[in-house]
Amino acid sequence: MEYWKLVWVFVLAFLFGGYQSEGCWEIEKAALLQLKPFFPLINDEGISWGKGNCCRWNGVECSTSTGRVTRLFLEYSSVQVYNNISQGWYLNISLFLPFQELKSLDLGKNYIAGFIDNQGSFMNKLEILDLSHNTLLGNNILSYLVEFTSLKTLLLNTCGLQGSIDISELNSLKNLKELHLSGNQIESLGSLFQSKRELRLAKLEVLDLSFNYFNNSIFSSLAALPHLKSLNLESNLLIQSTYIQDLNVLSNLEKLTISYDIMDDTVPSQGNERELKLMNLEELNLWGNVFNSSILSSLGSLSSLKSLFLSHTYVMEESIDVRGLPALKNLEKLHLTGYIEKVNLQLQSFDIFPSLKTLFLESFSLNGTIIIQRWQNLTSLEELTLIDLSLTSNVVQDIGALTSLKDLVIDNCVVDDSLNLHGFCELRQLQTLAIINGKWNARLPECFSELISLKHLDLSFNNFSGDISMLKNLSSLEHLDLSYNNFSRDLSVFKNLSSLKYLDLFFNNFFGNIYVFKNLMSLEFLDLSSNKFSGDISHFRSLTSLLELRLWNNSIEIPSSLAPLFNLSKLQNIYADNNMIYNAETEKHSLDTPTFRFRSITLSCSGDGGSFPQSLNHQHDLQYVDLSNINFKGDQFPNWLLENNEKLQKLNLANSSLSGHFQLPSTSRRGLLYLDVSNNSLDGNIPNEIGAKLPSLEQLNMSNNLFSGGIPISIGDMISLEVLDLSNNKLSGGIPRHMPMGLLIFDVSNNRLFGDIQSSMENMSHLVTLDLSNNILSGGIPRWMGKMSDLEELVMANNHFEGPIPMEFCKLNRSLQFLDPSANNISGSLPSCFSSSILSHVYLSRNKLKGPITGFFNSSGLVTLDLSNNHLTGSIPNWIGTLFSLSYLLLNNNRFEGGIPIQLCKLNGLSLIDVSNNNLSGTIPPCLMITTLNDSSHAYYGIPYQYGNYRSFSADVPIEVTMKSISYFYKGRVLTYLSGIDLSCNKLTGEIPHHFQYLRDIIVLNFSHNSLIGPIPPALSELYQIESLNLSYNYLSGNIPSQLLGLHFLSSFSVAYNNLSGTTPERTGQFATFEESSYEGNPFLCGEPLPKNCSTDGSSSSMPKNATNEGFIDMKVFYASFVRSYIVMSLCIAIVLYINPYWRRAWFYHVEATTMSCYYFVVDHILPKRFR
Repeated sequence: MEYWKLVWVFVLAFLFGGYQSEGCWEIEKAALLQLKPFFPLINDEGISWGKGNCCRWNGVECSTSTGRVTRLFLEYSSVQVYNNISQGWYLNISLFLPFQELKSLDLGKNYIAGFIDNQGSFMNKLEILDLSHNTLLGNNILSYLVEFTSLKTLLLNTCGLQGSIDISELNSLKNLKELHLSGNQIESLGSLFQSKRELRLAKLEVLDLSFNYFNNSIFSSLAALPHLKSLNLESNLLIQSTYIQDLNVLSNLEKLTISYDIMDDTVPSQGNERELKLMNLEELNLWGNVFNSSILSSLGSLSSLKSLFLSHTYVMEESIDVRGLPALKNLEKLHLTGYIEKVNLQLQSFDIFPSLKTLFLESFSLNGTIIIQRWQNLTSLEELTLIDLSLTSNVVQDIGALTSLKDLVIDNCVVDDSLNLHGFCELRQLQTLAIINGKWNARLPECFSELISLKHLDLSFNNFSGDISMLKNLSSLEHLDLSYNNFSRDLSVFKNLSSLKYLDLFFNNFFGNIYVFKNLMSLEFLDLSSNKFSGDISHFRSLTSLLELRLWNNSIEIPSSLAPLFNLSKLQNIYADNNMIYNAETEKHSLDTPTFRFRSITLSCSGDGGSFPQSLNHQHDLQYVDLSNINFKGDQFPNWLLENNEKLQKLNLANSSLSGHFQLPSTSRRGLLYLDVSNNSLDGNIPNEIGAKLPSLEQLNMSNNLFSGGIPISIGDMISLEVLDLSNNKLSGGIPRHMPMGLLIFDVSNNRLFGDIQSSMENMSHLVTLDLSNNILSGGIPRWMGKMSDLEELVMANNHFEGPIPMEFCKLNRSLQFLDPSANNISGSLPSCFSSSILSHVYLSRNKLKGPITGFFNSSGLVTLDLSNNHLTGSIPNWIGTLFSLSYLLLNNNRFEGGIPIQLCKLNGLSLIDVSNNNLSGTIPPCLMITTLNDSSHAYYGIPYQYGNYRSFSADVPIEVTMKSISYFYKGRVLTYLSGIDLSCNKLTGEIPHHFQYLRDIIVLNFSHNSLIGPIPPALSELYQIESLNLSYNYLSGNIPSQLLGLHFLSSFSVAYNNLSGTTPERTGQFATFEESSYEGNPFLCGEPLPKNCSTDGSSSSMPKNATNEGFIDMKVFYASFVRSYIVMSLCIAIVLYINPYWRRAWFYHVEATTMSCYYFVVDHILPKRFR
């Protein structure tokens, strides 16, 4: 009989096999292909839907006996693809008609709003239906489910249900055991609980109502569900008050989770009506409840309780004593978590739980005397977790009393620096020990070698130091994490740890050759990053179990071909940035092709990589690739990387010496999010179809190449693009009208673009950085730029923009930090409203601005103010002294008048002052202060990228500084080391200040072309760092101080065209390099390198031989010339009087009148009376 049954089975299998295709039913395979357009990402992982056995397709499970589909997982977790249908769509249920044996259907996260052509009755075997995280419009979704009569589990989490829902519509689901309604906005369950006669969900055992809007009225309604075994009321609008009596009706309840939104100030009574009497309750979670003695006492009758969670409790008392808990003899797991502020927790009485196996304590202060010996009664305690506890030193010191412990976790707990760790050595059964995030300053005791049962040891994020030789006997160790410590020395310990599967030594002080790890053949994860390891990576060829390898920041030698790793067939990820990459093309290896299947590879570092690694041509599962900063000999762009790897998400080939054309894959790569090919020699046009082939890009960097042609219009189709950098190429044409509206950073600087700024850019309202500098763009600055409320950096320098600065720019005061429209034809005046406290850099030089400085008076964060080379007038405003962050002030080549404001002395962070070529007058303020920044943060303005990358954009702007009589442009880090004052070409008067205690670090000092008088102050010799000193074209007098010879860095010096006298400084040191031009124009100055030599007494040896000590002038010559001049003057007067009779009569008249006046004056005032 059994024989014939077996025959019939084979016959039926043969007959039904005709309806199958490679293991699945043809009709069901066709139905799956009909579903495919509605769920576009089902091909992301596993086997794509298409050819072959459909039972092996991603998200499909079939019965092993019949081959029919039994489970479908069509859940989707991304939002981007569904942006256009985010309002919801309706699913045709009849599409599932062919799946006659379907038992489980997951449709979560698909924006399904409802169903059409509802024929749920044909799905009479469906037991599990998941519609969570959809956009079900309205509560009528329940009426669509009445046909699914075989359902046992229904998930409607986060489906937009709200208000009152009538679950009585589900009464036809008589087999329903689990109902999940969490994450909605439900306030009540409608008529289901109005009468017990309407209740037909008799088998309902699990009800999840968490994260809704239920109030306390829900408690009385729960009596209609006496068979419930699990109830979750977490995070509703419940008030902690009388509820226990209602819960006691649920006598079959085994698991209860409840929390409160509002605390009741009333103190609960101690009567029996406040005591939970759920005799079958095994797990109780009182999340977010008031934690006091009354709550604890209400748990006394829970004799079956095995797990108690009192997490995130609002502690109403300063100190909590667990003796308030009843003696729960069967309690195996206890979780106690404080809330916000730590309170004292007395630990003396945990011995009232003799069956306790797991104890979890978080956010408490373990205050008082800790009597650890009483814990010895916890003979069953196997797991102890202490998180974020203070005053834990005593507990840790005596932890050895808990000899039954197998797992111990101490996370972020405060201990004394003098802590003794020998107590851990008593825990001989310990299998897991984690002491993390504590910053413990200690050394591992030698007795750690006795913990031979340890399998998992994690000491990460501490300050442990010394060697680790005591770990060599832990032969059972499988997981070892020593990252973020100060361990060093003795690597030989790793030779004995042959069972290790996970080893993390990141960020320590280990050094030595990596050959010590070659015997760890069970290793699956190895991180040696940020140490001082050396040696060749070929030592790892024996680690055949390795899945992930991290070697960042060492001195390990790695061939760019990765040939020594070809035999590591399980290796999926390798991160080896900043090591020693070398070219090993001539080396021979046992394998010609790699057996590994990489998902991630990063080898970014400086080195000669030879040819681009062809081993990657065999990879088809790559997701993250970073081969930047490697010299690949000018190889062609490896377009096969894009062609072969459909799952590629990030590709970074920046600064890799690549050349040739940039080529796209033959088909679209929707998964690629990041592409960086900057700093290469790629040429030709950027492919026009780049937007269609790479539609999901979020960051695209093609800067610093040789690309020509225009910006492809298809870039506008990259709706997810946030960063676009095409700077430093040879691109021409205009900016496309259609650009991605979500752009955050747009940089097309240093190209050949022309035309106006397109008005369509007005829609790019999220822009943070816009750099259009160094192009041929023209037209006016658009007013709509004032609407870019997120704009932080605007750079438009070196174009042909004209017209005024729009007043709408004043709306950017809340965001703009960097403004550079320099070197254009911008005219008009500065907007008076343009003043922002967050504005840090302003470059408006080389324009046609006029009028006074009216803006920036509230820009307290301003670091750079460059208004040079304009037509600005008026005086330098006094409020400039309120710009306390100012480091660079450039107002040169304008028409400013008045004096230098004394308020500048309040700016103790100034590094550079240039007010040359103006009409300033008055004296030089002696209190001016100059410092050198030496801080790149003032010169660079970084924009954060996703993936944690940072880069500086055009904030690296050059500043013009006149030095050594030549104008230089300084920028970036060099600028931070430059300091100076340039007051040249003005009308300044008075003397040079005699004290320079505030200018000790100055590099450049230029007071030339003014009207300064007085001597050169000897205090200038205190400017030890000065390199350029120019005092020419003034009226300075006296000698040149010999103390200046101590200026050893001085490379440019001029005192030409003054009234200096004496001898020139001795030609030693730096002064031996200065020529005649440094001293010329001083007639009383002598000595080298001037042609006038000085005698030993200081007088000129070039004077005439008959010269005397009466002076430098020849008096005989002077007298002779005077007589000749007198005679010539007299003859001229006589000739004039002879020729002109009128002037002759007038002359004699005045002579006679003068004679008579003199006569009477002498008679009246001088002669004595006796002679009158």
